[in-house]
Order: sequence, then structure tokens, then C-alpha cells
Amino acid sequence: MPTLRFLCLHGAGTNSDVLSNSTNSKFKDPISEELRKDNSATFHFIDGEEDSGPGPGIEGLFEGPYFSFYAWPRTCTSEDEKAVEEAYKLIYATIEQEGPFDGILGFSQGATLAFQFLSQHAKRFPYDLPNAVFRCGVFICGPPPFRVISGKPVCDEGLGKIKIPSLHIVGKEDGILEHSLHLFELCEGDCATLLYHGKGHTIPRDKENVMAIAKAIRGLSYRAVLT
Repeated sequence: MPTLRFLCLHGAGTNSDVLSNSTNSKFKDPISEELRKDNSATFHFIDGEEDSGPGPGIEGLFEGPYFSFYAWPRTCTSEDEKAVEEAYKLIYATIEQEGPFDGILGFSQGATLAFQFLSQHAKRFPYDLPNAVFRCGVFICGPPPFRVISGKPVCDEGLGKIKIPSLHIVGKEDGILEHSLHLFELCEGDCATLLYHGKGHTIPRDKENVMAIAKAIRGLSYRAVLT
């Protein structure tokens, strides 16, 4: 089975080092080390372009600077919409310069952006095959695209279903669990796989969860190759 190459998007108020430290060899039994054993997957990490304060629980554990891909949470301002467009351009530029990639992986805001990118590409290029840019996606603890209106989160309208194989990793103790499940529902049912872990808004590093996630990514690679 060929090695899957993932483009990886971090969460708001963090950076690529924070996300890569959730999957690389600095931690015992990390996901990338497990997947490297049989060359199942490799990961390429990029930083958002918006300067940001540190996200919850980040300061003191990981060094800055900290970034987001756009203001989080997003509102209805033209500045926010411009920042989203710039995030799309960043992904397209990375594909052109560093690609091709087989899949896209995102955590929190990165998962939301990954979905947004796939959705907007399908709308703008309706004659492209569903897997024209990415053959699969991994969405970790991420809500659907939304804006805060009058102090309340409101999901974007007109979101089409994602029709490539997808893996959704969600935390049972995550405060946004119901929103992560909504994102799962926005992906084609026959192509989408849901994996729970027992923790919160995080990528687990314990052996049991790492092995389960690695197994699920291996399964995703088989489905992506056959699609």
C-alpha cells in the first residue's frame, strides 16, 4: 500500500510545532512513529498566517509565536471573510509548492478549515472529481464552519457534503463534541468513519488511543486508494 502524505492544519492560537508535537517522535507511542513502521503515512505541517494570542492551555507548554488561519471565532466582517480566502490561497500555494498530497488533516480550527476548503473547492470547480485535490480527510475535534452572530455560534448555510473518504476523531469529554459530530454528518455517510476517544479537546498520546487512531488512518488509506 503506498504511503499517504497528509497536509496538516493546526488549531487556533497554536502553530505547526504544537500539532506536530501531538503526532511526532517527541512523545511515547506517537501516531507518526506507529504509522512510520509500515510507511502508512507522512505529515507536512504549515502555519496559519494570522498572528494570534495563545490558545487555551498552550502558553507555558509550547513556545510562540502563535498563529490562527483566520479570526476564531469568525464573525460576519469583511476582514474575516478576506482572511478565510487568504487561508484557501495558502492551502493552494502549499499544494503547488510542496505537493501533491493524498490527504488533508486538521485539528480544531484546522479541521474546520479543511472542511471549508474542500466544500468551497467543490462549489467553485463543480466538474472536478471529488478527489481532485485531496483523496481523503482527517478531522480531529473540529466543528463545521460557523460565525458568531449576536453572541451565538451559527453554522454556515449551504454546506455541501464531502464525498471523499474521511475519518472523524472526537473526544467524549470535549466541550464541542456535538459540533464535531455535526461535521461528521456533513460528510458522505458511506465514506465517513467516526472514532471516539475518552478525552477532551486534544489529540491523545496514550498508547491505546494512538494505536486506535493509527489503525483508523491505515483503514482510511485503503479506502482512499480504492476511491
